[in-house]
Amino acid sequence: MRKWSVKIQFKGRRQAFSLRASEPEAAAVEACEIYRLLCDNGWAAAAGYRPSGSRPRSPATAGDRSRAEYWRQQLVHRDYTSELHPGVAAELSARIDHAGTSHYFPLGTSSIERAARKATGIYQAIVARGWPAVSERFPRELTIAFHWTDRPLAWTYTTIHTRIAERAAPPPPPGPRLRVSVVESDEGVRRALEWCVERQPGLACAAGFGTAAAALRGLTQGEAHLAIVGQSLSDRAGVVCLEELNAKLPLMAGVLYSVYEDSEELFKTTPGGAGSYLLRRTRPTQLLEPVAGTLGKGDFSRAEITLSIWQYFKETFADLPLGSATPHLTNLTQREHEVLGLLSKGQPDKEIAERLRISVWTVHGHVRKILEKLGVHNRTGAVVKYLQK
Repeated sequence: MRKWSVKIQFKGRRQAFSLRASEPEAAAVEACEIYRLLCDNGWAAAAGYRPSGSRPRSPATAGDRSRAEYWRQQLVHRDYTSELHPGVAAELSARIDHAGTSHYFPLGTSSIERAARKATGIYQAIVARGWPAVSERFPRELTIAFHWTDRPLAWTYTTIHTRIAERAAPPPPPGPRLRVSVVESDEGVRRALEWCVERQPGLACAAGFGTAAAALRGLTQGEAHLAIVGQSLSDRAGVVCLEELNAKLPLMAGVLYSVYEDSEELFKTTPGGAGSYLLRRTRPTQLLEPVAGTLGKGDFSRAEITLSIWQYFKETFADLPLGSATPHLTNLTQREHEVLGLLSKGQPDKEIAERLRISVWTVHGHVRKILEKLGVHNRTGAVVKYLQK
C-alpha cells in the first residue's frame, strides 16, 4: 500500500481513516491528531478531518524531542498518585531520557496539551543545564520497594514524587507513634519518604540521614523503633549499613528498600531464587503498611514489629483467590495471553511492543482489557492470577 490507514474505536463506534503520510512515524502522528479530535469534539468533527498543514509532517519532526508534538505521544496516565497531587485526576507523566539517564516526571495535570508543553520544557532544561539542576527543580516519579523478607520474597512497593509541594501533615492522633528514621543519600528521595511516613497514621519521622556514617553516628538507642535504609548509599551498600545498625542498636528493627525508575523496572529486576513471590502495591500514605499491626498496642519492640510483618504477609497470601484464575484466563484473546505472558516475565511495555511488533499504545490497551477481564486493579494482580494457572 502506498499510504497508511488507521482504525480507531471510540465510544462504541469504530471507523477506518485513510492517512496522507507515507512514512510510519508521520502516519502515527496523524492518527494521534484524529484521536485527539474525537476526544475533544466527537465523531461529527472527525467526519470532516483534514491533517493540519498542507503536507504530512516528516519523520524527523515526529521524533523531535524539543517539540510538544513528540511528547504528546509519550504521555502516560497515572491513576494511583492522587494522594500526591490532590485534585488532579488521572495525572499524566512522561519518561524522559538523555545522555544515558532516564526518569519519569509527573506533570501535575490531566490536560494533554499542558502536559506535553511541560514535558518539552523539562527536556529542554535537561539538555541545557544537565540532570542535577533539573532534579532540584522538577519532581521525579519513582518506585520504592521494601524488602520485608527474601525467602519467600515478599515486598511492598509504592510510587513517590520527589519535591512534593509542602503541605502540613494532619494533626497526629493521641497516643504513642512508631518512630521511623530514614537513611538515603538522594535528598529528594529522602524528603519524599519522610513526607510519606508523616502521613501514615500512627507513624512519625524520627530523623533523616544522608549517609550510613551519619546514621551510625547520629542514631541512639530508643530514638527510633524502625530504620528504613536505601540499598545504594553514597558511602556503602545499604545492606552493610543495616548490619552495622543492627549491631549497634539491637532493639531497633530495620528494613532495606530499593529505588526503581518505575514498577516495570522493579518487576524486571526482581531477584530470582526465591520459592515464591509477592509484590504488593501500597498507597504512598501507607508506605509501611506491614508494620501497622503494632499501632495501637504501644509496643514497638523489634519482636513486635517482626510479628506484625509476618502476620501481614500471612493474611495477604491467605486472601489470594487460589484456583479461581483459570476461568477468567479463558476469556482472554490470544494476543492478550501473549501480553500477559511477557508481563509475567517482567518485560516493560516498550519491550513487549517491540517483541510483538505493535505500538506501546496498543500494549496499554491490551493491559487495560486484561485487568478488566481478570477483575484486578493492577498488573501485579494480573500476573498473580496468570502464575496460578
